[in-house]
Amino acid sequence: MSPGLLDRPVRSADAFDDTLFLGLARNSKRDPYRLSLFAQHLEADERPLAFVAIHGGTLVVTDRRLLEFRAHLEVHGAWNVKEFQGYEVRREIPRADVSRVDRRVGPAAGALASAGIEDALILVTDRGPQEFLVSRGPEPTLPPSEFESLRDAILGPHAK
Repeated sequence: MSPGLLDRPVRSADAFDDTLFLGLARNSKRDPYRLSLFAQHLEADERPLAFVAIHGGTLVVTDRRLLEFRAHLEVHGAWNVKEFQGYEVRREIPRADVSRVDRRVGPAAGALASAGIEDALILVTDRGPQEFLVSRGPEPTLPPSEFESLRDAILGPHAK
């Protein structure tokens, strides 16, 4: 745990009251404990705008940044998972760095071709393209209208 984390007030699930829940995350609002684990990573005045389940994790768009979360597990040995410890930030991208958001929906490639359709977000940033795999399965999980809402949340006005 970083030293600064203990110095600031811990956010609770109510930080997500006005957040868009998109794709497979539409039912996440019903789990306040889980949301509070994500909220712990937000700054005191940071506003989450969109919450999207992605392949292997969760993408949270705030008024300042995009946060890719993965489950943090305390592991003992190669296959013996001891305990779920919450979520950790795997990748962080300032929203101001994103100039365009595209979507790629198409057949999975190579050895994964039998997995069906891949649904991915491609962000054009100052540091080059950043990709988030939303889902891999028989069909995309993010309807076109929800992709547009997500794109608007990412490219909309940033916090000052």
